[in-house]
Amino acid sequence: MVRNLISTILFCFPFPVLYSQEFIHDPHAFGTNIAAGGIDQPRFQFVDIDGDNDQDLFILDRDERLWFYRSAGGTLKLEPETTFDLKAGSWFHFLDIDHDGDVDCFTNGSFSEVSLYTNTGTSSIPQFQLTSAALLDTSGIELFSERFSIPTFADIDGDGDDDFFSGGSIGSITFFKNIGTPNIPQFTFITSSFGGINIQGGPGSIHKAMHGASGIEFFDADSNGVLDLFWGDYFNPSLYFLYNKGTKQNANISLVDSTYPNEAVIQSYGFNIPQHVDIDADGAVDMMVGSVFPSTEVDNFFFYKNAGTNAVPLYVLQTKNFLPMIDAGSRSSVAAADFDGDGDVDLVIASAFGTVQIHDNTGTKSAPQFQAQPQSTIMLENNFYATVSAGDVNSDGTMDLMIGNFDGRISTFANTTTDGVISFAKILFPLDQYDAGQNSAPCIVDIDNNGTNDLLVGSSGGQVVLFKNSGTNASPIYTVDLSFTNIDVGNDAIPFTADIDNDGSLDLLIGNSDGILYHYRQSKSSSSTFEVVTDKFQNIALTTQASPCVIDIDNDGDNDIILGNGKGGIFYYRNAGTLSSPTTHRAAPSDLEVSYNYPNPFNPSTTIVFSLPEDGLVSIEIFDILGRSVETLTNGNMKSGKHSAMWNATNARTGTYFCHFVVNNKEGRREFTHRMSLIK
Repeated sequence: MVRNLISTILFCFPFPVLYSQEFIHDPHAFGTNIAAGGIDQPRFQFVDIDGDNDQDLFILDRDERLWFYRSAGGTLKLEPETTFDLKAGSWFHFLDIDHDGDVDCFTNGSFSEVSLYTNTGTSSIPQFQLTSAALLDTSGIELFSERFSIPTFADIDGDGDDDFFSGGSIGSITFFKNIGTPNIPQFTFITSSFGGINIQGGPGSIHKAMHGASGIEFFDADSNGVLDLFWGDYFNPSLYFLYNKGTKQNANISLVDSTYPNEAVIQSYGFNIPQHVDIDADGAVDMMVGSVFPSTEVDNFFFYKNAGTNAVPLYVLQTKNFLPMIDAGSRSSVAAADFDGDGDVDLVIASAFGTVQIHDNTGTKSAPQFQAQPQSTIMLENNFYATVSAGDVNSDGTMDLMIGNFDGRISTFANTTTDGVISFAKILFPLDQYDAGQNSAPCIVDIDNNGTNDLLVGSSGGQVVLFKNSGTNASPIYTVDLSFTNIDVGNDAIPFTADIDNDGSLDLLIGNSDGILYHYRQSKSSSSTFEVVTDKFQNIALTTQASPCVIDIDNDGDNDIILGNGKGGIFYYRNAGTLSSPTTHRAAPSDLEVSYNYPNPFNPSTTIVFSLPEDGLVSIEIFDILGRSVETLTNGNMKSGKHSAMWNATNARTGTYFCHFVVNNKEGRREFTHRMSLIK
């Protein structure tokens, strides 16, 4: 009888629930900087921006945002909303150009012109104002710096002010001398071949001279009072060191080494950007190096500790990833679920080069914590631009994975977790040979609310295809739903579904290659028709690929958002909105009202709110997909008015459940059944 009842599900009357959404970017919810988004091509500078005598950090990454990490107690923490009203181009450089005790900022415009933001605040409370969109030299010509080269400033002639140097892709340096005063800078062009320097090099396997974009820094390498030159070239996997044999006033710079430092040679793909700075405040100047070569997606932010002295430095490599955070490389995609059955949410992250990282939750279900390094990694063969989705594909009560690939194929991995160690193994699946279109992005979803898994698949063209399952979860039969045709988000559609606003129907979030989140809403429960709500959900805009995942990861009753992105890490947006029943209600409502459970999906608890018009006998019972009784929440007499019942499903497995509500009073017997999704 119960199974017959479930097979003809009668959805309960919706009881209004007040729901206010406010998603807050929280990079430290899982540990310091763990959800800071990853680091891909760090054009960086350490600078004491707030005058507290420690080194803060700015990083201009591939997403074209200038990210600020404030130093506090020796720890650098991302402040994602702190922008100082600065708009950086392809490079930036802080220094006190007007010698007023606070740092100003140089950057470039869209045509490679040099721009200046002057600090109109103080050394402790900076406030930047664009004072020159294009600086002019004494002849009225704009200062120019090649867009992808990183220039620098230095007092090369010992006159107390900073001159401007810009590297060129032909292997030379352009020199603009500051002929103004320390307080009022004025630049004049001197030469496009400073010091006669011409860098020609490249990897040893290439038998011809090469040169490319550069990042340069002047620093007194041996504390003799004159500035030497360090040069990162596009084609050099290390650094060039050019020694100054001249004086403070008259530089005489020549190439000494192309593999600096000799005691710990830098090895990357190339284009290494140096900065000498005492990062650990021990009095010895260390060296930081960022590799901005396009394919350097991890191991790209080096810390070389100076174990010697400033006069005789001895550099020791400490780490190639200076800021620990989750970082799978580039173009990350996230699946979140309780993969090991311990009651909290774990993470699986796929990336562009076919790696799948498994991050077990080392915290609790209400205070999740993750380590920067994964517990294990799956290397996928012949896989590129991998995207991942979680769901119970074989009806065994555990969460499995579907992984899309650049060639349109979709692979399925069954959960083989043993003794709490999360693991997966590839299995055969009906869609193995289907070509879903380039950069396939699967999303497992029960779109028609019938207890079986359907599948949404995004592709590089920006469209999403719906595969309806007319079979079972154990033996699916997929056919394309041709009525699902109104989705187009530009390029690289990556879909995810959840009832974000708790209205009983699905919401569809789709990220695209520009980092924008499109929001579509199911026209009615169980329908294949979706209507666009906005192309900028919550005004989230990453500028590089966005891959959404929606889940109540902190177990507070509302859905949060985790975003994979082009830099390979994760961004976490905590839902700080409110979810509650209406504050005004009748003591004795004129009719029976029963809400959908919220949240739904849920982990591990959910609440059913209902109002009785008069006293009666109330029974609320939970059944599983096979019609077996799981738990009785209440069975007894209740007074008229508003009530609630909570189901704590800690001991239940991931899957589909049904809440069966029965009330008997003088008006007779009334029953309602609705579906619930437990996702661990």
